[in-house]
Amino acid sequence: MTDVFNTHKAYNTVEHEHLDMLVDRASGNYPSSGLLVVGCADGRWFVEVDFGNDYNQIDGIAKPRLTPFVEPRFFLNEEAATDFAIECIKVVHPELRDKDLHALLVE
Repeated sequence: MTDVFNTHKAYNTVEHEHLDMLVDRASGNYPSSGLLVVGCADGRWFVEVDFGNDYNQIDGIAKPRLTPFVEPRFFLNEEAATDFAIECIKVVHPELRDKDLHALLVE
């Protein structure tokens, strides 16, 4: 671990959504790690670790607190990035594999 890589500056981010409450709604337990779905000014989207270490083993996620920093996987729209984030959540939280997490996003 080292200084935090500033993804917001590097990728000119303009919006983000926290998904930790999604896990909380689905499981009834606040997670020890959280993800963000982040939008860039150029229309790309990516998934970033907001806090914790549970997602460190999953490729394609921005992990700004780890070195060396590895570029995240970029998506063409928010929906695709959210789909990827939900796949990652279900890897870390296998008890949620049968839950429709998309349905909880609209609450």
